[in-house]
Amino acid sequence: MSLASGRHAARAALLALALLLPAQGSRADALADLDQAFKATYRQAATQTLDRLRASVPVLVNRFEQLALYRPGIAQPELFAMDTGLYLQASAVSHTAAALDARLLAGGLGRLDAEALAWLARYASLLAAAEAEIAGRQDMPEALRVVQRDMLAEVRRFTQRIQQQGAVDQAMLDALGAAVRPAIQRNLTAAAVSQLDQFRAQLARWQAAYPGLAWDRALAVVIGVHQARDGNLQRQFFDRMLGDRPDRQDRVVFAETLAPPAPLDQAPPTEALMLLAKVVLDKGLAASLFGDPLALQSDVLGPAAAAAIAGWR
Repeated sequence: MSLASGRHAARAALLALALLLPAQGSRADALADLDQAFKATYRQAATQTLDRLRASVPVLVNRFEQLALYRPGIAQPELFAMDTGLYLQASAVSHTAAALDARLLAGGLGRLDAEALAWLARYASLLAAAEAEIAGRQDMPEALRVVQRDMLAEVRRFTQRIQQQGAVDQAMLDALGAAVRPAIQRNLTAAAVSQLDQFRAQLARWQAAYPGLAWDRALAVVIGVHQARDGNLQRQFFDRMLGDRPDRQDRVVFAETLAPPAPLDQAPPTEALMLLAKVVLDKGLAASLFGDPLALQSDVLGPAAAAAIAGWR
């Protein structure tokens, strides 16, 4: 091929590429436009779904110890905050063994350094002070008071023994766990019952105050964190009261968060309410597109991913 013909061929190739690029760009832009149209439409549909729910059914929002009732057509919610006294006290006592375990495990088993020994001395003093305070309390059930006093004394004795020995091993930590486990369970039971009884009583008060609301179609969203997701107390409460199951989320949705949101009396739970609306919207989409209203509550890529991974060799 001559130099001239080579140049001609190169110019022809460049011209062809130039002609193709706008077409390819147009196709890419068209797909991007379609995707943007979906996102905009979905956002609008979710907003409309939330508006419809807020206009027709009572919506309950739970943030830890708080409940909010959004009545249809009423912008501001009614708020309830449980009395956390017994819950926090049971939590503080139960955490004493966990604090001792965490401090010793993090530093490594075996001989303890001066810093660890000093910490044990301070912690034993804290435990003794709390033990004396609980012993003098008259504003709590006697049986629970005795359980908490005895648990604090048990953790204090283990703390002092470890300090005196100047070393710790797994057997000693296991013995601590075995010794306080029944007391921890008693504290957990007291904390759970206190919260459930208060929530149940408040929900009954709202139902009595507003008998005309569609309580048989009420929805709830529970704001919580990952480590308390399985068996979440509030989730169990609303599932029982509203007749739902975690695997369905027909009326109760769990909103997992990385950081605790602002208290309900300080900021509206906008994201949690929108999540509730999206779950309701997705059920309709899943029923229409997949023939199963639960299809979008798990990853739609999941079955294909499982099949692909199963075929790996």
